[in-house]
Amino acid sequence: MSGDINFDHNLQRCIAVDIRYVLLIIDKLGGCKHLVDEMTIVE
Repeated sequence: MSGDINFDHNLQRCIAVDIRYVLLIIDKLGGCKHLVDEMTIVE
């Protein structure tokens, strides 16, 4: 990550999430099931 070289706490943020949670939010809470249906999800 570029933050390893020069990190400014006022400008840069790093957010780590589990993609399964993101897909759940898109599908159930966002009401965008069509987006999840278009993806090829491999288990």
